[in-house]
Amino acid sequence: MAEVAAGTGTPVDKQRMRSKQVWTNRTGWDAMYCEAYDYVLPNRRPGGTGKAKRPTQMIFDMTGPNSAMHCAGEIQRQMFPASTPFVAETGPLVAQQLKASEKVAWDKKLQGVASFVYPFMKTGDYDDAMHEACTDLTLGTGVVLPLKGPSINEPVRFACIPQDEVAIGQDAWGRVNFVSWKRCNLGREAIVEAWPKGVFSADFKKAAKEKPYEEITVYQDFYRLPNMRWRFCVYLETEGGFIAQEEYATQPVAVMRFYRWPGEAYGRGPVLFALPTIKTVNKAQELTLKAAAIQLLGIWGFRAGGTFNPDTVRLGPGEFWPMQSTGGLLGPDVQRLDPAGGRIDVAKMIIGDGQRQIREALLDTRLFDDGGTPPSASEVALIQAQNAKVHIGAYGRLNTEGTGVIVPRVMEILNEWQILPQLMSFNQLLVSMYINSPMAAALKADELQASVNYYRLVAETVGPDRVNEYISVDRYLDRTRQGLLVPIDVVTTEDEKTAAQQENAQRQAAMVAAQAAVKAAPQLVQAATQPEQQAA
Repeated sequence: MAEVAAGTGTPVDKQRMRSKQVWTNRTGWDAMYCEAYDYVLPNRRPGGTGKAKRPTQMIFDMTGPNSAMHCAGEIQRQMFPASTPFVAETGPLVAQQLKASEKVAWDKKLQGVASFVYPFMKTGDYDDAMHEACTDLTLGTGVVLPLKGPSINEPVRFACIPQDEVAIGQDAWGRVNFVSWKRCNLGREAIVEAWPKGVFSADFKKAAKEKPYEEITVYQDFYRLPNMRWRFCVYLETEGGFIAQEEYATQPVAVMRFYRWPGEAYGRGPVLFALPTIKTVNKAQELTLKAAAIQLLGIWGFRAGGTFNPDTVRLGPGEFWPMQSTGGLLGPDVQRLDPAGGRIDVAKMIIGDGQRQIREALLDTRLFDDGGTPPSASEVALIQAQNAKVHIGAYGRLNTEGTGVIVPRVMEILNEWQILPQLMSFNQLLVSMYINSPMAAALKADELQASVNYYRLVAETVGPDRVNEYISVDRYLDRTRQGLLVPIDVVTTEDEKTAAQQENAQRQAAMVAAQAAVKAAPQLVQAATQPEQQAA
């Protein structure tokens, strides 16, 4: 009891120690991220409020900032589209044990659950949070937190946690098991409002009344338990115990990395790889502007003879400068010293090549009119295909760390509201889930192409009529539907299939009868006219 009173060894003190260590490990990344923000997203607030900053002081070329915003939009369009739902289907382990018709029926049930959940993610918060997270992804790490809403009318909310406010911990195998959200700009009154049922000390409540807007540091930690569940706790930096604690069955926060080096907890975005070229182009643009200014204004010299004072004269067209002499043995009193010439074309060549490299690194595949021959449609399609192949690991990671975390958490929140009666577990073996997005289609293109090539080979080898001897047409069509990302609800049910078969059989019988009638028509006419010919 004395140990608890002294404030040493308590659970909250251990949590503070753990969080402090994770934040200490993060310090090495701050300088790298801040430099990238200075050159690409200067208006971002990576260092907290209260700092006097000139955000655009280092920007002389707009290629980096412009392409970075395009990169964020491209990542969202490819992975988290605004109007495309996610797809849930039977996992490969279960699919091996099911017939084609049984798998289609099971896919329809799973997709029915997905279609029910998805509208709750289209309230606007999800798209906004994902775009903000994609902006952070261009540099490093994007973090999205699904939250339980205030009422059943707004059951789910989404918040993007700035990456400069997040410290990440990993387990022995490199998996995220600890996320600490450090807020330095919350007032005491705002903390009480955020957790109205929280446990606050008497000193804190008194301070909240006397100084409600005094900003203090508060930590919100999410960490994984040994039983694979997750726990959330919130506490102040130096005082008091846990304000609130909760336990979840699913991971409550999504930590997404575009690129990740083995052993590193934080991500590396495309901007970090393009940063050397961005800095080079900025410096070249700066020097070019200075050279252009020198050529326009010139470098002037004057003889200190007491008749000309550059601090008092006005520089401009139509101005008169008082001076006693403009020439003589020593030359003019004021003259231009620099030669009126320069190699601006070389600078333009360097800058143009650097800008092309920046746009390529930041996934900026827009068509620019540079005076040359515009790319063809096949060239544009090839660029998109290369983008999918080159960044297949990054997009696969985003699907796992983004959608694979957010959707189960949303389902758990809906289950708490008793809107969703049963939870669904996604483990990629029993039930698979992915976003129905352009990049998902590109990732499935190779698998689909292999099946199509095999079907053509079998058809050319044994003939189209014997394809069903070597290929299950039902499974082939189902695999093709999945590869093309066609919704499962377009597939007919067993009753619809039987009715369609009967209708096709009737139509085919009618066509056969019509063809037989057409063939028999000349004979019938001849038979009808033969008695008349005999009578004549």
